[in-house]
Amino acid sequence: MKADNWKSLAAVAGVMMSVSAGAQESSGSFGSEGQFVISTDASASLGYSTQGSGVGYIFLEPGADYFLKKNLSVGSGLQVRALFGGGDTVAAFGLNARIGYNIPLTERVSVWPKGQVSLYIGDDILPFANQSLPADVTVILEGYAPFLFHVTPHFFVGGGPRLAFGLGGDVEVNFSVASTIGGYF
Repeated sequence: MKADNWKSLAAVAGVMMSVSAGAQESSGSFGSEGQFVISTDASASLGYSTQGSGVGYIFLEPGADYFLKKNLSVGSGLQVRALFGGGDTVAAFGLNARIGYNIPLTERVSVWPKGQVSLYIGDDILPFANQSLPADVTVILEGYAPFLFHVTPHFFVGGGPRLAFGLGGDVEVNFSVASTIGGYF
């Protein structure tokens, strides 16, 4: 009789462990297929522009991304950018489309490089102006590679280099360091 009790207990423990492992697998680590990520990127007065010094700026970019496959994401964001100093403050609002690939480095650290194209409406920003578009429309190609620290499951903070190229007759370049904070489910 005792042997049957041990067998039953072992069977129940085995079922519980497999259910627990399945639940952990479905919640997944960052970058799992089907995850939805909400984040915001920001940088402020940390950059250098080929237009010269003496200009401060703040960039805010709330966005959402979806992992189509393991570590492969697509997303979009709303961008708000303002430049100040050396004259009038200029501002622009934009939308972007982006693609990224998460590279896990350790259990709590990964790097998530993303490439994106942005369309801005408003003042010329840095002054990325495309002469073939109306004066208040700007197109920018960007690359951003934040290193993420996963503070807890489903929450991360990070930062990294950001490089932007304005499309137009003269290629304008902006290099900055940006930060990011977000969560996923």
